[in-house]
Amino acid sequence: MTQETLGDRLNLYEAMFERNPRDGLVSVGKTYLYILSNRPQDALKSALEASLSVSSKSLRVQLAIALGYFLRNKPGEALIESRYALNIDPASPLCHLVHASILMALRHTDEARLAFLKCLSLSSDNTFLTDLRLRNHRAICAAQLQNPLLAAYSNLRLRVPDMTEADVQQLVEQNPTDPVLKALSASLQRRSGKIREALVLLESGLASYEAFPERLYLLWKTYDDQLGNHQKGELFVRRLLEVDPLNDRATGLGYSNLDEETLRHINFIKSLEDLPDSIFAMVLPVRDLENLIGTTAADSLDTTALTPCEQKTATALERTFTLPGSSKQPYVAEPETPPEASPAVASLTTERPPLPSQPIMAHMASMLEQAQLIARDLRPTPAPTPMSRAPINTDPSVVRASTPESATGELSRASTVPHHIPTSIRAPVSVSNSDSQLTASGQPSQPAAPAHMTMRYANSLLEDSRFEEALQAFLELSHTS
Repeated sequence: MTQETLGDRLNLYEAMFERNPRDGLVSVGKTYLYILSNRPQDALKSALEASLSVSSKSLRVQLAIALGYFLRNKPGEALIESRYALNIDPASPLCHLVHASILMALRHTDEARLAFLKCLSLSSDNTFLTDLRLRNHRAICAAQLQNPLLAAYSNLRLRVPDMTEADVQQLVEQNPTDPVLKALSASLQRRSGKIREALVLLESGLASYEAFPERLYLLWKTYDDQLGNHQKGELFVRRLLEVDPLNDRATGLGYSNLDEETLRHINFIKSLEDLPDSIFAMVLPVRDLENLIGTTAADSLDTTALTPCEQKTATALERTFTLPGSSKQPYVAEPETPPEASPAVASLTTERPPLPSQPIMAHMASMLEQAQLIARDLRPTPAPTPMSRAPINTDPSVVRASTPESATGELSRASTVPHHIPTSIRAPVSVSNSDSQLTASGQPSQPAAPAHMTMRYANSLLEDSRFEEALQAFLELSHTS
């Protein structure tokens, strides 16, 4: 956003605020624009004005107040406001991130470390927070092994939680005032069909957190989906949108209750919060917090131990680089991976030379697929009955069609397990007549290829990632067949 665009946008939001000072989203947008304009005093004033004009609790307004005090170098006042924000939403990663920054400014390092680890443990759709979790995954995993509370926090929004009701109930008994554990317990009870127990916990056990977005979401889903009380369910989703319309849970049916102008404000504020270089990355001491939990530059590039949500992301990325027909091999990050490489891509490097760039990868994948298809045609078989020789069609679609589906898996495995020959002792190897090959249609091949172009040699090239040479070897084998 250029300075000219920033000024125009700020003028627009100032005018909208004068027209409707009770719109919390407009106030938050105006506050963020003041921060981007390096006007912290105006940002704090804007947030405080919003808190007086907004009719009900608004998490984003409260978070903006805490951020405003922090930027004005008033950590004592900021701490009070951040605690109030956490009382509204104790499961907000952004609240814990701001809280950790304020605690570190006050030199409460142990509390700051725990708050930052809670921020990293709680899942979110926010791109900036997701990137932050990926960079610090080793520290999170180590902390969760030592502190079951953090492991429970990471289960709160998982589609398939790792923890059982009994495990969570034990943690609730050990931490009776923790609202996140109570919400997780209610969520597990709802999943298992214990609707009455879940409602008691949500409506009574979390009564002091009446604006807790996770509580409102669970009440909405329980009444709407499981009890069929759509009218009461809609009351809770409307309340959720009042408290925090930018909450990850306020989607789908929730957003259908909002008008077009409100949705535009939501998209604008999310554009400032979601990017890896978001407004929070600009004004909060994120690097210092990472140092506090022991994250190093090397750690941030290693993704061998991911949390459940991150494993899904890494798996999706791995599928992008999986070559057709090849068996999956475990990948190990190399220490020489450049710092600017993303963690997910760094995890895909092996002991072989670094993977080429994406366009070259696509080209190599296509070449290797052709080589593997040719290798399938040339697989060893018992001595066949002599038949008339037919021309070989190397078109991939024709080869696939001519290969029985039941045999495809076996042929793929056979073609992707190379016979290793050390480079220093590779020499021409003669092939006897008993090692003749078959074409895709079951035709016998002609006498063996030249000694330096055996199947063994072609497979060894493939093993060493010498893709172009391997392809050429496979093609020559096919021509001589």
